[in-house]
Amino acid sequence: MISLRLQGTEEKGLRNIAPGPRYVALLLAAFAVLAAFYAICIATAMLPFNSGSWVVGEEIAMRGWLGYLLSALVHCAAAIALWKQWRFARWPAVLLLAIGLLPAVPGMSSAVMDLRIAGIALWGTLIILRTSALYVLMSTD
Repeated sequence: MISLRLQGTEEKGLRNIAPGPRYVALLLAAFAVLAAFYAICIATAMLPFNSGSWVVGEEIAMRGWLGYLLSALVHCAAAIALWKQWRFARWPAVLLLAIGLLPAVPGMSSAVMDLRIAGIALWGTLIILRTSALYVLMSTD
């Protein structure tokens, strides 16, 4: 009986849910909220359009507030799908997190070359968060 519990099998109809994808869903929701915040601030001309490029990437930031809004919608859809544990929700989230790593690598190397401590902390944190979320999603069954 103990070995069945350690293997994570179902007991008495209760579903055993791994918390890892739920944490990744919260991370994606946080990125969605940040992108929506920057979309609103850029649309109302409170901030310059490239101020939130650390959230969505430089290429999307150049598109203006619509790029931020689109990024917020995509992140929100992926977060909802992971939270509700839809069947194929993991793979779009993996793709979204992997694509999010692309703008972080040049930002990190630029910050290291210029010895900008704040840039190293920001881009390093983003790389660590996205990489650990990718590890969680790739290691869950």
